Amino acid sequence: GGVGGGGGGGGGGGNRLSTLGDQPAIDGCRCYVGNLAWETTEESLIAHCTAVGTVVQSEVARQPGGRSKGWGLVDYDNADAANNAIAQLHNSDLQGRSIIVRLERAGGANKSEGQGAGGGGGGGANVGRPEASSGLQIVVRNLPWSTTSEDLRQVFQQVGNVIKADSICHADTGRSKGWGTVLFETREQAQAAIQGFNGVELEHRPMQIKLDRYD
Repeated sequence: GGVGGGGGGGGGGGNRLSTLGDQPAIDGCRCYVGNLAWETTEESLIAHCTAVGTVVQSEVARQPGGRSKGWGLVDYDNADAANNAIAQLHNSDLQGRSIIVRLERAGGANKSEGQGAGGGGGGGANVGRPEASSGLQIVVRNLPWSTTSEDLRQVFQQVGNVIKADSICHADTGRSKGWGTVLFETREQAQAAIQGFNGVELEHRPMQIKLDRYD
């Protein structure tokens, strides 16, 4: 049996999810699912996630060439089902990978913008101070050229609440320069990102991650 193959999602705007990216989920019903096997499709993801509730729709993020980015979104029909998924499916095995399941916040975590501004004092911001690390931001190097800011956010959402993720691009071509920054809500999350992802491959390139010494 099994569900029929879902029709190919339209070629969306490059780095956004072609279908789900344009539809805001009912709050609290959308789950982010990470660490997927490359071969995991919407069908296998839905089959896995239906165990705890009714899945309305699902999408696996893909490269322009159609290859999976290793993460996806699943929309449940109510928040209880989404919470069950987080409780029961996080770290469960899907096609040989221990998957990550967390609640996807609508539009990222911009609610915390402006929090945690550094300890006060000291005249003129950073004048003559070579380093002023907040401990909240990491620098990620050796990124694939195709990496977008949204890709970075999705990777690091797995370890903490990402306030801001920037993939640094060439102004003229829009292509990644191969590095970016990710700002977390707490220092613990930034450290967890370094420990959890330094040396981990993103599209076959091992990421090099350090604390940002200047921000």
